[in-house]
Amino acid sequence: MEKKTKEQLLDELTEVQKMLEKRTELQGHMMRDLKLLVANELLFSQIIDFLPYPIAIFTPQYSVTMVNKAFAAEAKRLAKGPEEKPVRIVQYKIFDMQLASAVKKVFNGYTFFLEELKDPFSMFSGIDAQSPLPGHFNRAVIFPVTADDGGITHAVIVLMP
Repeated sequence: MEKKTKEQLLDELTEVQKMLEKRTELQGHMMRDLKLLVANELLFSQIIDFLPYPIAIFTPQYSVTMVNKAFAAEAKRLAKGPEEKPVRIVQYKIFDMQLASAVKKVFNGYTFFLEELKDPFSMFSGIDAQSPLPGHFNRAVIFPVTADDGGITHAVIVLMP
């Protein structure tokens, strides 16, 4: 009788393990679907478009892949001309050393909160250096975005007053 009980317990544990594996697999599918949604910029882009702070997402090659409405409006106001070229971060135009360092090191996995920035919009192509308004976008958060394999595919910069 004792052997039967052990076998039953083993069978029950096996069933519980299978159930947990199925749940884990389902959660994995849900996470992949959410990442796919973010990758396709559907819900994600709608959410960041409504944020009041300028946001830009860029690649390790410093190409800007996405901006929100607040960024686009500010960039349009500061643009030096009606150019419709792709926006890039131009490293030689970054005069603030802490900002230049953060833009470079974010792809090593670091997150930065910067204060007392001077004219952060001037680092983007098509925008000339401006005399900054007091308290106008002088802070930023820069953080990496990782892929499934842990590699950093993009970085995000959020400019704040």
